[in-house]
Amino acid sequence: MAKAPTSSTEKTRRVPKIVVTAPGGPRRRAGYGFGPAETSFTEEQLGEDGEKLIEAWRADPFLKVDMRIDEEPEPDAGNSDSQ
Repeated sequence: MAKAPTSSTEKTRRVPKIVVTAPGGPRRRAGYGFGPAETSFTEEQLGEDGEKLIEAWRADPFLKVDMRIDEEPEPDAGNSDSQ
């Protein structure tokens, strides 16, 4: 799916994400539930134990663990409602 073009004034940032799926059906690992739909996590969401979580997910042969980089708007870009 193609992404909508962004205006030249809109500031974006590249955000690395871990994407986990369970292609064979529902699966729980390390306190998280996964299914055929993608579940994505940023480094901030995983916190200090992020590496341990990723290791546990990768050790499960029924989970698919990938990394991708998404472009997202800067948190303060065009957001006047944050006050």
